[in-house]
Amino acid sequence: MDLYQLRGFYEIARERSFTRAAEKLFLTQPAISLQIKALEGEFGEILLDRKRRQISLTVAGEVLFDHVQHIFAHIEAAKNEIAALREELRGRLVIGTSDTNCTYILPSVLAQYRQSYPGVELDIRNRMSPEVASLVAADEVDLGLVTLPVKHRDLVEEFLFERREVLICRPDHALGKRKSISLKQVVEYPLLALERGSTSRQLLDRAFAERDLHPQLSMELGGIEVMKRFVEIDLGVALVPQAAVEVEVERGSLHALRVRELSTRQVGLVEHRGRSRSPAAKAFVEILQAQLAHKKV
Repeated sequence: MDLYQLRGFYEIARERSFTRAAEKLFLTQPAISLQIKALEGEFGEILLDRKRRQISLTVAGEVLFDHVQHIFAHIEAAKNEIAALREELRGRLVIGTSDTNCTYILPSVLAQYRQSYPGVELDIRNRMSPEVASLVAADEVDLGLVTLPVKHRDLVEEFLFERREVLICRPDHALGKRKSISLKQVVEYPLLALERGSTSRQLLDRAFAERDLHPQLSMELGGIEVMKRFVEIDLGVALVPQAAVEVEVERGSLHALRVRELSTRQVGLVEHRGRSRSPAAKAFVEILQAQLAHKKV
């Protein structure tokens, strides 16, 4: 028994005609007759009564037809759902986010998304959080992944995860054996920091200012990867997201300390208040949330 045989029986039962069923399925009448013969052999019952040039169902045929109707109804529903899914997940998805998220959060998310939804064109805008918020407000970006809070009347926020900052140094540094440090102690060492303008830098400056502390800023750099490399050659210490140094800490090229006064930072999505989330964006957020549930950030 196969689906083609069931389809032949189904169409004959509906049309009450071998000829019309054969035409509908683009088969010859002998071919569809062989399908019915094979089915009757499979069940060991006559399914169609062919008397007086009119087709009718036997009792066994009625039982089979009842089940076959449900089978093909489910198949048709599945086809429609799959076709709708393909249709929804086409087009373009524009995402704005920072260097940190681009480098340490999104790669595995984007890889899974591209594999699952190849019909969606991805466009990533790599900007600082305030710029990303502006792009979302201007309706140039579908989703922004930013440091929260973002205060803008045209934007809505959705919290995703908390990000912890750690102080990094070389393992043979004076701090290399310590597990934690205070901000007051951090100012005793040359500090590498991100350039002004990023939300991360603003929050760091605020943390020092609230305690009337003045860090020894030795360099202002454009990205965390540069900061990590400079710390590895002992040009200073740096405050970076914990997720950014997992590999280096594990292999022993950097040491990370918890900074006692620094609270975790909230990271989340921002979207335009007047815009509904597209199916492509919904699928992206689902993958992002699933991966974050298992990631240490």
